[in-house]
Amino acid sequence: MELINLSWYRGRYVFNNRNLAQWMATSKKDYHFRVRHKDQAEKTVVSFVYSDQVKKDRRLYCACRVLYNYYEEYCQQHELTSLSNRQFKCNMELLGFVYQKHHRFYVGYYGNKVTTAYKNIGIVKR
Repeated sequence: MELINLSWYRGRYVFNNRNLAQWMATSKKDYHFRVRHKDQAEKTVVSFVYSDQVKKDRRLYCACRVLYNYYEEYCQQHELTSLSNRQFKCNMELLGFVYQKHHRFYVGYYGNKVTTAYKNIGIVKR
């Protein structure tokens, strides 16, 4: 099980996936994120957020495009109709996941720049 994680700032030390998972497991502080307004959000988004593909943690960030692609995949696998990107964003904000626009998100040395991300959520890669 690997976590996809973005570092907050380009100059900050970036953990590899194994060290990050070990660090998160040994931390004594509770970083679990509690989802809000579940009854008002779209059912497909709520089921995606509570699926085993997603980890809710206050230390994580996930690129908007990546999370939406995983959401579309999830809907196809479960034969659900997915929302548009704009509707998905509104539902994620309603659930409490902060949509952040920032120029300092960084994927890798030669990777694409990421300018928007959701805070408090991460994708569990298998």
